[in-house]
Amino acid sequence: MEIQLPDMAATGRNQSASSDPMKQRWLRISLIRMLLSYLLLGTFVLPLVRAQSQLRLFHRVYQPFDDPPPTFTLRGVVHDPSSSELVRVEHSETLAEDLVELYETAEHAPEALYQVALERDGDPDETQWGISSVKLCHLPKSNSETLVLHLSPHDGKPYTLDYFIAPIPHDGSCPSLAEAPAASSPFSTSSLPFNNSAVTLRSPRSPPLLELRTPPPLTPQGEVVQPIPEKSFIQKYWIYIVIALGAMILAPAAPEEGQQGGSGQGGGGSR
Repeated sequence: MEIQLPDMAATGRNQSASSDPMKQRWLRISLIRMLLSYLLLGTFVLPLVRAQSQLRLFHRVYQPFDDPPPTFTLRGVVHDPSSSELVRVEHSETLAEDLVELYETAEHAPEALYQVALERDGDPDETQWGISSVKLCHLPKSNSETLVLHLSPHDGKPYTLDYFIAPIPHDGSCPSLAEAPAASSPFSTSSLPFNNSAVTLRSPRSPPLLELRTPPPLTPQGEVVQPIPEKSFIQKYWIYIVIALGAMILAPAAPEEGQQGGSGQGGGGSR
C-alpha cells in the first residue's frame, strides 16, 4: 500500500496565492480609512481649533429703565488670546457707524452706559457673558481704549473683561451740554477710541496669606488673662539699695586730720 504525502511546497504556494489578494484588500481598506480620517480632521477639527483662537466682542447702550434690555450687536473679534504678544483686535467694518447710532439713542441721558461684552465659549445666553461698562457721555471725547481679558484659573481661557477709555474727567462727571459735541457729528473720525486699542491678558493672582496673631489666653470664666504689670526700677532692686545704704551707715567714720595731729604732739611732750 502506497501512502502519498501532500506536496507541502505546492500547498504553501496555493495559500500564499490565495492570501495575497486578501492582504491587498486589507491594505486598501486601511488606506481608505486613513484618508477619511484626515478629511474629517480637516473638515471639522481644524475649523474648531481656529474658532477657539478667536473671541467675539459685542456692544450696546444700556439704560437702567430699559425693560427688556437691548440686545448686543457684534463689535469685533480678538485674535489668538493665548499669548500677550500676539493679541490683536479686529473691529467690525461698521463700528464707526454703530458707535454714532448707539450714541444718538441716548446722548442726553447721563445715566446711559456703553457696555462691551465678551462672548463665553459660544454661549448665546447674554446674561452669562462678561460685561464691562463706561458712561456713554465720555465716549465722544475719548481717543483710546483698553481691553483687559481675565484668564480662568481652570483652563487659562478668557472668561470676562474690563473696558476702559481715556481721557475722562477725574471726577467722572459728564460734560455739560455746552461742551457736548453736536448731534450731527458726535465723533471725530481721527479720535475714535478704537483707532488706538490695547489688549492685555491678566492671569489670576492669589491674595496674600493672612498673618493671624496668637489669641490671648483666657481664664476658665472666659475672660482675657491680664498681663502682670512690669515692676519699676525701685521695685526690682530695692533690696540692693537697702543693703548699700545699711553698709554706708554702719561703716566706721574716718578720723579727722586735727585729731590725728593733736594726738601725735601729745606723745612727744611726755618724753
